[in-house]
Amino acid sequence: MIDFDKVKLEIQKRIEDISVILMHHEKKDFCLAKVSLNSWRRLSDTSNCNGYRFIIVPSPAFERFILHREYINVIDRFPEYFGTGNDWDVIRAIKEYDKHLLLREYSDSEFLDYIRGETMAYVFKIEEDGTISDRILRLDLCRNINSDNIFQGGIFHVFKHFTLEGYNTISSHHKEFEVESFPSIYHNIILNFFSDDFKQEKENCYEAKSILKDGHTLRGVYYKEKDIPVSFINSMRID
Repeated sequence: MIDFDKVKLEIQKRIEDISVILMHHEKKDFCLAKVSLNSWRRLSDTSNCNGYRFIIVPSPAFERFILHREYINVIDRFPEYFGTGNDWDVIRAIKEYDKHLLLREYSDSEFLDYIRGETMAYVFKIEEDGTISDRILRLDLCRNINSDNIFQGGIFHVFKHFTLEGYNTISSHHKEFEVESFPSIYHNIILNFFSDDFKQEKENCYEAKSILKDGHTLRGVYYKEKDIPVSFINSMRID
């Protein structure tokens, strides 16, 4: 039987250590080093007979937009900002959605700085023996927007490859692989990252392969620096 009190303490310690390392490495003035236990989400891998368990520890923004699915509310309210081919429009849609919460007018660049800041979820896997895997995923909303106006990294980048049933798109790109539910998108990312088919491509990049429910292959590329015990999603595609 897994001692979840012990697991919680270990996860809290790892988050604190990772957050401080990243704060110094990325030259930030602050970091999110602790998240209320009430926000944690426990997932099981029902596709695996070993029943691996996953713990998602989200920031408030990640919890709101992804776990509580407010991102879908943004699409419903501002559909004209999606499918344009420009990811800045997605940022503008979220900014417009949150307008009543903002203390002042923010430029698109300022709002992007908020979106790519401490707005993420840490994902941990609990092994069968109750220990925590050394492979840890930090799933940001996004890391940046490049010169081609495309999200770099994070779940917003992944959204261009998945489309929720009933929607033409959930990103600035055209419809791709359709899924039945919004949570299945981040479930698939997590199963991909923690799959057994996880290999180092080059010094700091790893490729993971997993199989989607209909047999398609999901390929994820993750970035990890040697001195930081966490990986970031770089890109993803469906074969």
